[in-house]
Amino acid sequence: MLFKIADRLLMRGLTVVSLFAGTAYAQNSPKVITAGDVTTYPPYAYKDLKTGEFTGFDRDLFEAMAKKIGATVKWEFFSYTDLASFAPLKTGRVDIYGGGAMQGHPARRAQGVSFIDFVYEPYVFYVLKANAGLIETPDALCGRRVATFRGYTGTTAVVNKWNEEVCKKAGKPSLVHVEIDGGTPTAKLELKQGRVDAAIGGAGAIAYSNEYEGGNYLTVPRPLSKNMYGMGFPNEKKELGESLHKALNELIADGTYVQLLKKWHLPIEDSHIGKATINNAPEPEKS
Repeated sequence: MLFKIADRLLMRGLTVVSLFAGTAYAQNSPKVITAGDVTTYPPYAYKDLKTGEFTGFDRDLFEAMAKKIGATVKWEFFSYTDLASFAPLKTGRVDIYGGGAMQGHPARRAQGVSFIDFVYEPYVFYVLKANAGLIETPDALCGRRVATFRGYTGTTAVVNKWNEEVCKKAGKPSLVHVEIDGGTPTAKLELKQGRVDAAIGGAGAIAYSNEYEGGNYLTVPRPLSKNMYGMGFPNEKKELGESLHKALNELIADGTYVQLLKKWHLPIEDSHIGKATINNAPEPEKS
C-alpha cells in the first residue's frame, strides 16, 4: 500500500514538473517573431502581382515553423543588399531572416550570425522552348553563348566546370560567357532578344516563370549546382534558432515540407534539405 501511495505521489510530482517545464518553454518562446525577407525572388519570396500580398515558399514554411512553437510572424522587408549587411539583425529590427535566398557559408557565419539550413536551390541551364534542340544532348550547348551574372563567381565556376566535363571531353568548343547585370528577368530578356542562347537560373524561378509565361522555357535536366539557403539569426538568439530548427525537422517528418515544395513547384529531389541542420552550408565555388 505504501508503495502505491509513493508511486502516486511520484507521478503527481512528475506531472507538476512537466506542466512547469511546458510553461517555461512557452514563456521563453516569443509570441510574435519579427522576420525579414525580400519581395523580389519568386517562388521563394515575392509580392503577388494581383493582390500585392507577400507570398511564397519562405512565407509558408516560416509561418508553419513559428506556429509549431506557438508564435505568429510579423514580416519586415528589405533589399538583398540590406539583408547581406546583417544590419536588420544587428540593430534588432528583426529577430531572424525568414528566408532571403542567402547562403549561410562560413564567411557569413564569422559575422556573428548562424543559419537554419532550410532548402536547396538547384541551378540549371535554360533555353527558350523554340530552341529545344540546344538541350537534346549534353554537349549541344558547347560553343554557345550563355548569360552569367556579373560579379557572381558561382555562375562562372559552374560554367567552367561544365566546359571541362562536357565540352572539352567531347572535343567541342567551350561555352561563351556573356556577363549580365541583374537577375533572372534580365537573363530572360537577353534570351528573347537573341543576345544569348542559354542562361543560368534557379530551377524554382524558371518553374515560376513557366507558370506565368505559358511554359516558355526548357531546362537542362542535370543541375549545375545547388545553393543551400539558410534563415539567418544572431548568435545571441540561439534558443530561438534552435527551437525553430526543431520545428522545421518536425515539418519535414510529418510531410508538410514536401507539400510546400510541391505547392511552389520546387523540384523535390533537388530542393529537399533532407534533415534540417544549422550552419552546414559550404563556401561557394570559386571561378
